[in-house]
Amino acid sequence: PPAAEGFTRKTSNYIFRHKLPLSGDDDASENVEIAYRGIKPPEVTKRGISRGNYAQLHRKAWLEVIDKDHRYGKNLRTYYKYWEKMGHPTNMFFDWLDSKGETDGKELPNLPECPREVLDSDRVLYTIDSEQQQSRYLLKIVPCVPLSQTSSSLVFPASPSVWKNEYCADKPSMTDNGNKHWNSFKLIDRNGKPVITGMNGWIFVLRDHELYGAEKKTSISGASKHRFHHSSFFGGKAVAAAGIIITDANGCLTRLYPHSGHYRPGEAHMQRMLYHLHHCGVDLCSFLVDMQQIMHVSREIRDERTPKGGNCDIGANGPKVPKAKKTDSLHLKDGKYVALFLAHKARSIMKGLFRMIHKIRRVDPYCVRNILKSIDNGGVGKKKSILSLTMVARKGDR
Repeated sequence: PPAAEGFTRKTSNYIFRHKLPLSGDDDASENVEIAYRGIKPPEVTKRGISRGNYAQLHRKAWLEVIDKDHRYGKNLRTYYKYWEKMGHPTNMFFDWLDSKGETDGKELPNLPECPREVLDSDRVLYTIDSEQQQSRYLLKIVPCVPLSQTSSSLVFPASPSVWKNEYCADKPSMTDNGNKHWNSFKLIDRNGKPVITGMNGWIFVLRDHELYGAEKKTSISGASKHRFHHSSFFGGKAVAAAGIIITDANGCLTRLYPHSGHYRPGEAHMQRMLYHLHHCGVDLCSFLVDMQQIMHVSREIRDERTPKGGNCDIGANGPKVPKAKKTDSLHLKDGKYVALFLAHKARSIMKGLFRMIHKIRRVDPYCVRNILKSIDNGGVGKKKSILSLTMVARKGDR
């Protein structure tokens, strides 16, 4: 497809030449005892890393992945905390939860805050290792062509103005600064129908350079017998990026949220998603991205009870005020802005800017001379000494 509008080749090369490092983003720590007693990181969560899928499942979801029935992770953690308070009876959590008690003639654990019936019935769908099943959720990014034109006769117009007038969506999208940008590409499902997500959006994962998406199911009521979360697409395997997409009535992308409780996508993962969209021809100026995690925007609800400059606790030992929903504290910027921001940060990391800042913060006593000496290993001082010696030598020659 033609290059996305608003990008020169130089700008495009700059944005995606500098990539953020992926080390330290994953939570699969070697110190597994901190997470769950006797439970190592599931091997399935590492599958796909060698192919560039670096976003691993967060440790909070390990119990859900390991459980043979894939019961909802939040409910399993409730029982795990109770098991910890009891002093780890039977020494193995799932033995205590499902079998050991029955063999000794005892009833299975049943907590009032999460009754046993709820625990056993509230499950998450995990797609088995089947390409046919996974292809159900495959999404494609295609040009917004007239309805009369078939996919077999696609011809990309050479002129951007022709592209905008004949091939774009009916209405331009509006960025947060009021600028209008036409969406030249749309999302379609495996049947070729436009993906219309509605206001709540669809969850998505990017894996092996392919985009997968579906409606999130957070309950088991009605016809839905299982929840459907980000971990459902590939059974907990590693992915390149995860989050939420929102499209308009034409299937064109309008918003992108890096929201996933299972994968906790970081800046590097979002940068790779933006690169994928740009590579597919999507104009990064035509949709908005939530930056609240990137910009470390607090979601704590502050009110008249909150002390100035303090946290949001009610009293010294009182309960903490719950955080606002992510969707209630959005920090939206257009995709090009976010891509440039991440590229600048990646370049600053590569040049050692943040390392120098951390050195400056540790300087004692805090003065310009010591700061310069700290960040360039005395280079400035050495240059001054050499310059002084040179001037003395020149005076001697005279």
